[in-house]
Amino acid sequence: MLRKPFARNRYFGILALCLVMWLSACGFAQDFNPRITFLGGASLLSGSRSFVIGPSLFGTQFKNGFKIGARGTVNLGEHWGAEGTYSFGSNDLQVTDVAPASVQTFGIHLHQLTGNALYFFTASDKLLRPFVTAGVGFSRYTPTSDAKLAAAQNFLGQPAVLTSTSAFNYNFGAGIESRPWDHFGVRFDFRDHLTAIPRFGLAAIAISPTAPFVPISGRAQDFELTSGLSYYFSGAK
Repeated sequence: MLRKPFARNRYFGILALCLVMWLSACGFAQDFNPRITFLGGASLLSGSRSFVIGPSLFGTQFKNGFKIGARGTVNLGEHWGAEGTYSFGSNDLQVTDVAPASVQTFGIHLHQLTGNALYFFTASDKLLRPFVTAGVGFSRYTPTSDAKLAAAQNFLGQPAVLTSTSAFNYNFGAGIESRPWDHFGVRFDFRDHLTAIPRFGLAAIAISPTAPFVPISGRAQDFELTSGLSYYFSGAK
């Protein structure tokens, strides 16, 4: 049910990036100063939980991983800007069974699509432009093929079918961009993405004696630390 809305928003994100490129060919290029940033860095996804199913005590937590992506940005004035971002990351889910002691790791891919507003503390012609940002979007947690196969054998003490989970997210953060060259620049970002913690298609309560479930709720936080290389479509003034 959630796959189509997510795919639709992913296409909107691609369209937004294409729009940024199209603006560079127009007379608006100098005013909007369109640029695209290719980013990479760390994804610190938190959302650990402890719970009991039957006689067993379980603990789940996401492992730190990587994040890569692309971000299209335009100016909307001397100090304001807007941008769209698509990113891909990997954050494995670690499941610990306390008694008997065992640990399983399930591969999880994280796709994020966001739209943000930015406020720059310095004018657009300055070498260094620190900023704050906030926005909304979607996060999609996708188990890998190996994770699905492993869960079909054992997930929280019984076989389970894991599916992708999409969730609304909101994010906020800060960063700095610099343009030391005519068409190229660098950028550093810190962001905190908040979403509902994923259950991968499983219910929060037992709907039958044999049905798998994950009795967790609340928020997951994805702390993102990235750096990137930016390409400016218009030359420096």
